[in-house]
This record gives sequence, C-alpha cells and structure tokens, in this order.
Amino acid sequence: MVAASAVIRLGAEELGGAMAIARGVHRSCASLAALLVLAVFWRALQHGAARRGAAVALLLMLALSAVGWATGTQPPPAAALFNQLGGVALAALLAWLGGRAARAEALAVADSPLAHAALLLASLQVVFGAVLVALGPPVAPALLVAHAVAGLAAAAVSAALGARISSSGDTPRGAALVACAALAPLAGSLAVLPAPPFVLQAGHATAAALLVAAVAQLHGRLARSA
Repeated sequence: MVAASAVIRLGAEELGGAMAIARGVHRSCASLAALLVLAVFWRALQHGAARRGAAVALLLMLALSAVGWATGTQPPPAAALFNQLGGVALAALLAWLGGRAARAEALAVADSPLAHAALLLASLQVVFGAVLVALGPPVAPALLVAHAVAGLAAAAVSAALGARISSSGDTPRGAALVACAALAPLAGSLAVLPAPPFVLQAGHATAAALLVAAVAQLHGRLARSA
C-alpha cells in the first residue's frame, strides 16, 4: 500500500493510462490492510493483549479511509501529507503489534537504547521526507539536510542494532534489519540523481517505510520484555 501510494504520488505524469492500475492496486492493498486491522483488533479483544495498540490502529485506519474518501484522487497538500504519514504509521504500528505477538524471544533490555534511537530516527526521516515533498522548494534546503542526516543516522543505528541481534543468536532477524538499514540510504542516493525516474523516488519512499516497520517490529519484541 505504501509503495503503491508513492507510485501514484510521484508518477502522475509518467504513468499515463497505467495510473488506473496503480490506483486499483492501492485500493486493493488498502482494503486488505483494513481487513488485517479488523482481524488484529478482534484478536486483541479476544485475548486481551495490546488492546490499546490495536485500538489506535483501528482509529488510524478509519481516519485514513475517511480522508481518502473525502479528498478523492487529487487531495490537497495537507491531506496528502496525512495520507502518506498515516500509511507509514499504520504499517509501523501493525509491525509493532506483530512483534508483541511473535513467538520469538523478546529483545534484550540491553538493546533498548538502540531500539528507541533507531525507531525515532527512522520516523524522523519519514516525516522530514514527507514534509519535503508536500511543501517543496521554499523549505527544501533545510529539510533536505535534516532528512539526509536523520536517514543516515537511522541506517547506522539500525545496522548496529541488527548486528547486536545477530551476535545474540537471532541471525535471520538481525540480518534482515541490516539489509533494510543498507537499502534505505542506497535508495535515497539513487533518488537524488539528476532527473531520477519516479520508480527510484517511489523506491526510496518504500525503503524508508520498510526500515521503520522493521525497527518497529523489533521494538515490539522489546516491549514484551518490559
């Protein structure tokens, strides 16, 4: 859903007639996400686990649906910004709830500073990037620097967290986080090439959202040990 949204937002001119396909994919993914949120909320009510997180996910999904319905295919900048950030937040929250419910061993408390820092920096990167796209040139220089610094810092901290998780014996999850941490700045570097194809720009947005979700999932495992 996040990837399809980025393609729609950035590829309006290049897609042409294929825009209808992209919008159809986005609607289908949004419908599946809504069903997933409802299932998570129902399970939380039945088992009494993470009810607050599930309730927030449900409210966020309803808000995204309402804004999408009210603003249509050409939303104003404020609505587009809300849709973009809300979609990433929903993905991260679902990943966090997945980490809470996972059967894997809880993340060690010693890793909590890295987990907190990685989640904060990755979230800031997404926020700065979304505002940069929404507001454009008047504030671009300062936001571009903040976006780049937050992105590089998020990648470095996430890679360090992934390495620690791998060294503790959970190699698959640690390696996956390191891969996400490497992908985000790589996609960002390609996206700032002169006249980059919209696919690279959409890939950059998707990679950033993927890093946030990966860190959020591990953060959910940390919450289980609290």
